[in-house]
Amino acid sequence: MAQAPATLAPRRARPEAWGIALFSAVAVGGLYYVKWHPYFHKALAAAAHHSLGASLLTGARAAAPAPGLAAAWSYAVHYGLDIWQALLVGLLLGAGVQVLLPRDWLLRVLGRGRFGETALAAAAAVPSMM
Repeated sequence: MAQAPATLAPRRARPEAWGIALFSAVAVGGLYYVKWHPYFHKALAAAAHHSLGASLLTGARAAAPAPGLAAAWSYAVHYGLDIWQALLVGLLLGAGVQVLLPRDWLLRVLGRGRFGETALAAAAAVPSMM
């Protein structure tokens, strides 16, 4: 059985296009969920109440706790509970850069160190606030 000429064969998306699309979806969805949406509402609350809310260090108390192992542990636990979702998205994005984005494409777009590529990398980093 003869094969159809290459021009008549259906075009398939290149495998790296799926990786780039999946990485983009994880980046936009993850950053929206853990960064953009919560900070938008925090900004509205800060504008309305002229306050950023309770401090992670002092909470509702007037002064910070005395230095010590218990205070350090308490701060680490509270901080971890506040940022665990952003940490997870950051790990997913870091892994996605390694696995989903084709190395040659990434080097072509960002890898030569020219001003335009550096500006593009900076522009990509600004929405992530990282």
